[in-house]
Amino acid sequence: RLEKGFGRDQCIAQRGIRDMAVVDSSALIHLGRINKLSLLKEFFGKIKITKEVYDEVKEGKGASEIDEACKTWIEVSKYSTGKRDELSRLEGIEQADASVLLLAQKESAILLCNDYVLIRAARSKGITCWWITSFLLQCLKKRVLSKKGAKQILYELVESGMRLSNEVYAAILKEIEKP
Repeated sequence: RLEKGFGRDQCIAQRGIRDMAVVDSSALIHLGRINKLSLLKEFFGKIKITKEVYDEVKEGKGASEIDEACKTWIEVSKYSTGKRDELSRLEGIEQADASVLLLAQKESAILLCNDYVLIRAARSKGITCWWITSFLLQCLKKRVLSKKGAKQILYELVESGMRLSNEVYAAILKEIEKP
């Protein structure tokens, strides 16, 4: 939401919102399923994914929204397959995961995903990673979402198939309700 008298860039700067993120298929798929990809654009402005991630998300529920976003505001980047393949082998991660890890490292960007193995590998390389739930809390903190909106999106994510333990779900709801 743009505040009166401010353009999009001034609002982002005013709220302290980062201007770019690299997003993995795990996050795109879940947000696409509930038609909330636009939240990424509103919070970050610029989103980058890799060709490998695009190939993973171009079918299934939410794929048309993702495809349309890739034509307009999500940048699909190519990355050296040699480095990707080597990292994939060394870390024991999928090639698509290695590609987003390398892109986030190159861009010094936040990596948004919902994949424990990828987050562990990325953090070992000094990359800042956010779970989808962390992203929701950041949206709430920066007033991109209201408490009601954050709870609704959390509910929709779980309802659409995002796995979340009862303990984590309860902790996120508690965090949302903090004054």
